Amino acid sequence: MDGAMIARVVRSAITRVSTGIADQEEPTPPRVAMVVDVSDANFIGGFIPAIVEKQKHPYSRPEFLYFTEEETALSADQSVRPVICPKQPDKMPLYAGYAEVVNAGKTVENEDQACAKVLSLMQQGSEAEEAAEVGNSRSQTTDRRPSDEDALMGIELESSTDESANGQCRAEAVLFGIYDGHAGSGAALMAAKCLHEHVKSRLSEVLEALLQLDRQESYVLARRRSESAYSITGSEGSNPGSLPRITSESLVIGALEAAFVDMDEQIAEEKQHWKIPGGCATICVLVILGKIYVANAGDCRAILATAGETRPMSGDHTPATERKRLQAMAFRHPELIGASFSRLEYSRCLAKKDLRRKVLYRDWFMDGWASKTVRETDLRPPMISDRLRKKRLLHTIGVSRGLGDHHLLTADDKLAIKPFLSPVPEVQVLAIRSLLSVTSLDVVIVASDGLWDVLTNEDAARIVRSALSSSDEADPSRYTQAAQELVAAARGNPGDHYRWTMNVGGPASTDDITAFVIPLKHALAPLQNGDDEDDDLLSLDS
Repeated sequence: MDGAMIARVVRSAITRVSTGIADQEEPTPPRVAMVVDVSDANFIGGFIPAIVEKQKHPYSRPEFLYFTEEETALSADQSVRPVICPKQPDKMPLYAGYAEVVNAGKTVENEDQACAKVLSLMQQGSEAEEAAEVGNSRSQTTDRRPSDEDALMGIELESSTDESANGQCRAEAVLFGIYDGHAGSGAALMAAKCLHEHVKSRLSEVLEALLQLDRQESYVLARRRSESAYSITGSEGSNPGSLPRITSESLVIGALEAAFVDMDEQIAEEKQHWKIPGGCATICVLVILGKIYVANAGDCRAILATAGETRPMSGDHTPATERKRLQAMAFRHPELIGASFSRLEYSRCLAKKDLRRKVLYRDWFMDGWASKTVRETDLRPPMISDRLRKKRLLHTIGVSRGLGDHHLLTADDKLAIKPFLSPVPEVQVLAIRSLLSVTSLDVVIVASDGLWDVLTNEDAARIVRSALSSSDEADPSRYTQAAQELVAAARGNPGDHYRWTMNVGGPASTDDITAFVIPLKHALAPLQNGDDEDDDLLSLDS
C-alpha cells in the first residue's frame, strides 16, 4: 500500500453534533468520527503539510522473536491469526513465556510491541566518581564523606559490596514491556526500542544509594524477625521531621516514573525529525533485588496468579477510571474542550425536551451525584461519552494515559487530545519474599487489552495454571506454552463473516493480543542456562 493509505486513523465512539442541538427534540443519530495524527494530515487533505515521511524504526516484531522479513509477513496473516512464540524460549530472560496474535483486520499491522531486556546497571554521574575514589583508597579508609546528594536523600552511604574492580557499583535487573499502539505503530515501536534505556539510565543514577538502602532494609527485616522489639524507625528520632523517609522501593519507583516521562519527551522531540505516528498504552515489569515493580500507563494489565490467590498488579487508566482527573483538567483549562463538549457527566442522555428539567450530574470534585437544572450548555456532548461499550474521551480515545499522541486531534473539532493524556505510570510493588512460599506454578501475567477484553483475571490465571500443571517441570519452554494457550483462548476460532468465537462460546478478541507469563521462582533467584531445575516448593520463611 502507498503511504497515503497507511496513514493511521482510530475510529472513534459515536458522537452527536455539537451545533444545532437547540433545534433537536431527540439526540442526533450517532455518527463515526476520527482521531487524526496531524503528521499524517496528507491523508485527510493536508491541513498541516506532511514534511516528515521517514521512519526511524521501520515496522518489525519484537527482537527476541528473531524473525526474518518473511516470518514477519506470515505472522500478519489476519485470516489465520497464528499464535506467535519465541523460537528459543530457553533464551528468554527468567525463562518467561511470550505469545502474540495479530488483529482480525482492524489495522494492517500488529500495533502491539514488546521487549524483554536484561539491564546491566552501573552507577553513573558524580556518585560513580566518588565510588571509584573510595575503591582506590580502600586501604586507607573504610568510610567516606557523604556527598551533597547523599544529604538530600537523607541517608548515609557505606561501602558497597556490589562493586567492580574499579570501585563502581554494579547490579542486574530484567525489564519486560508491552506497548499497545493506537493510531499507528510508530510510538509503540520507538518505546520498545528505547524505554529500557531510560529505565537503565535512571536506575544507574541512584544505584549506589539503592543497593545500600536495600542492604539496610534487609538487615532490619532480619532483625525484626528474630527480635520483635527492634524498630526501623529508631533513626528518625535523631533527625525529627527534617527529611522524608527514603526507601529502596521509592528510588526504583521514582526511576520508573521519570523514565516514562523521559520516553514521552523523546518521542515528542524526535517526532519533529522522524515519522512516529500515534501513541501507545505502556506496561513494564521490572525485576530487581528480589522485587517485582509493575509500572502501568494505559489499559494493559498485570496480575499475580499463585495457588492461593489471583490479584491485580495494575489498574486500568481509562476515561471511566480517571473521570475526576480529566474533568479537573477541563475545569482548570476550559479552552481544551471549548464550546464542543460539557465537562460534566450526566445520569442520562440529554435533549432539548430536558431543558429546565432536573438531571443528576457529577463534576471533577464529586464521587457521588447531585441534581441540577438543565441549561443549553448541558446539551453539549459530555467530554467522556458512554454511547458505546467502552467509554471514550472526547468521543475518540479509550485510554487516559500512555506515551506519544503528541499530534492527535479530534477530526470534527480539531481539539488536541494530548493535554489530557498523562505519561506518568502508576507503580505497584511485589516483594517476592513476602509470600509464604513460591512454586513453579506462581507467575505474573502481563497482557495488552486485547486479552483482557474477553478474559477475566480469574480466567487468565486458570488457563495458565492448567497449562503449567500439565507440562514437564524440566521443560524451560513451559511458560511459553502457557502464554501460547492463554493467547489462543482469547483469540478463539474463526467463524462466519470474519467473526472469531471463543471455545466456551461468545465473541473472541479481534484486537492485537500480546502476553508475558513471568515465573516468580526465577524472578526470585534467576537460573543460568544449563543450571539444574528444582521445582520443589521454595520456603521463604528464613
